[in-house]
Amino acid sequence: MTKQLLSVNNLSIDFLTRRGCVKALEDVTFAVHEGEILGIVGESGSGKSVLSYSIMGLSDPAANIRSGSISFKGVAVKPHNMADLRGKEISMVFQSPRTALNPIRKVGHQIEDVLRRHCSLRGKALRSAAIEALARVRIPDPERRYEAYPFEMSGGMCQRVMIAMALACKPSLLIADEPTTGLDVTTQAVIMDLIRELVVETNMAAILITHDLALAGEYCDRIAVMHAGHVVEVAQSNSFPNELKHPYTKRLFESLPSAADTLDQLAVIPGSLPDLRGTLPACRYIARCERAKEDCSLKPLPWTHINSNHVVRCRYPK
Repeated sequence: MTKQLLSVNNLSIDFLTRRGCVKALEDVTFAVHEGEILGIVGESGSGKSVLSYSIMGLSDPAANIRSGSISFKGVAVKPHNMADLRGKEISMVFQSPRTALNPIRKVGHQIEDVLRRHCSLRGKALRSAAIEALARVRIPDPERRYEAYPFEMSGGMCQRVMIAMALACKPSLLIADEPTTGLDVTTQAVIMDLIRELVVETNMAAILITHDLALAGEYCDRIAVMHAGHVVEVAQSNSFPNELKHPYTKRLFESLPSAADTLDQLAVIPGSLPDLRGTLPACRYIARCERAKEDCSLKPLPWTHINSNHVVRCRYPK
């Protein structure tokens, strides 16, 4: 078994708003090991991005960690030490590279900013390391691209620059939040192939946040499924979709176009995500679930261990 790198234990996060307290995450638990890609999938609003920003220490000021903890390499992560880890040990690729990059600053200089902050490089060594970072992500003619502005590059190239920036200090963990959003299918494959190659070459770990189940199944070693702020199932990717146990996960995979021969056969998940304000039942899927029974609303909601690599948060998994 590879070494555990990141551990999230019973993490619960609320957002205090004018319309009430939003229970965005509740008792989220999972781990990430060296050299693996963990996919986190679910509907929009399931808490995927909230979770990734929490790990990075970039939560909104309105966020309140009600309970739980995040540990990295066996050490509890606190707000005061997250700034030192971020960029050096843990890096993130954001959804939209064109908005994440400074439009009026050369991309090479933006990579240098990261290197200057976390690697203490100066002068010619700084420029050389920035060009090397661009070359590492297979950007053609990196010395010329070092001088380019983001608006002079395609969406795929900008995403490569974001990955180069994230990996410039050789982090142990890369978090990619919807890294292929807005990219054509061919460019999506190139970006994901690149991330997988870098994981294999450097033995770093990666978390892929995505709503694309097919993408997660192809590139991830394990998949964690989220629904309404809960992690409801975690399993090896080769277990999907044939060995799924949670009713939501089953429905989610049945709704894939590849799961149906005709439009009429395409499954639909009934209802919508619950309002996360106010009192919530133990299982937040209960109103949409065909297996629901009266005791599904009772806390605590148990974890069922199917095997050593497969757990499901459901009273009646099958």
